[in-house]
Amino acid sequence: MTGDLTDATVLRIAGMELSQLRFVRKKQEGTGDAFCCEFLLRGRKGAQRPVSVVAASLEGAVLEAIQPLCIRPVELTHRSLEASQDQQQIVARVQEVGNPQGLAGVGRYTSTDSNQALLLAALKAASHAGLLHADYRANNQKVLRGWSGELIDELSQTLGRENMPRDQRLESEGIVLEYLNRVASAAVVTATNHPRPDSILSLFDTSVWLFDSQGRRRDAYTETDLWLAWYPGVDNDDLTVDEVIRSMPAAPPSKIPWIVRLFENPESWIRFRGAVDLEDHDVLHVLLGRGLQDQDEAFVLGFAMGTAKKISWFQYWIFKLVLARLYPEPYRIPRFLQPAFNLGVKCGQATGAKDLYQRPLKELRMLTLAEARRKAEIDMGTVRSFYEQEQQQIPFTIASLRLP
Repeated sequence: MTGDLTDATVLRIAGMELSQLRFVRKKQEGTGDAFCCEFLLRGRKGAQRPVSVVAASLEGAVLEAIQPLCIRPVELTHRSLEASQDQQQIVARVQEVGNPQGLAGVGRYTSTDSNQALLLAALKAASHAGLLHADYRANNQKVLRGWSGELIDELSQTLGRENMPRDQRLESEGIVLEYLNRVASAAVVTATNHPRPDSILSLFDTSVWLFDSQGRRRDAYTETDLWLAWYPGVDNDDLTVDEVIRSMPAAPPSKIPWIVRLFENPESWIRFRGAVDLEDHDVLHVLLGRGLQDQDEAFVLGFAMGTAKKISWFQYWIFKLVLARLYPEPYRIPRFLQPAFNLGVKCGQATGAKDLYQRPLKELRMLTLAEARRKAEIDMGTVRSFYEQEQQQIPFTIASLRLP
């Protein structure tokens, strides 16, 4: 009983890669058969890790193989379905131990090798449950899991199946999650290979971020954990700065790459002119009504530099080069989005705000946005006029379409 992958074969599940997969049944004196599962594992950070486990049963070997990849102790059950004459589909369920209502997920995998199918279905189930360690999770899996649950909720209501048994619901969510991952992967591949990156977003229907469920245009979208979609807008004078910032799905300082901190930390010896600390930077995003996409970031960085008024030509162009070439993803600002940075600089120079980088903007958090913008001397009429130019120079992006 063996299942092998050649060295050149790589299987990708969630945020990991498996290669050199082998299942071997071994005779052990006095204890009967033992099942050995071996593979080479690579996580998102790139480190390779050989996995080799032996157990009394195939299910036991698979469970021992996936347990170190999970954040909590898990248990595994599975069933087999005939997919075709020579292929079998394994449906695996992974559940955290000792908590009937705890994290659980279902995954499916079809293969001519049922042993391989069980391992990969179990890994998919652990991913669906949110039980994998960070190095083995796909970056946006939490968001996609949330969407799969919401979709099953809507379909259940439509079909009159609100009281669907939990296992059936988990299996349905797992199927939806698999297709969401396929769609997301296809979108990434399409975008990566598209000859005109400035028109990428015209390929997909992104209206869900721009319009609410009634088809009305959103002035803001802060009820989301997805940083690409989060957008505070400018028609929010009565809200406090603090209210809006607390809705922001921002990364903690420890996750910001060293090279970004090198140029944007006001304490750095080679900071760009206009650099502010992270908390003040978040306040500036809110005051300007900008989201967290690359284009939004480019405008905010440019605005902060522009309020310094006197900027050397050398520093201006060097920082643009750093943004386009040296910053890692997702902090890099590609060339086709850099008009937003140029406009941000000009807007910062044109508005009444002066040397904002020298002011503790965090002290504005308890004020309403109307009061905070007035205190910071940001003329929103001027800002809106530059947003109109941005929409003309960078058309059809989400960041441009949601500008006022």
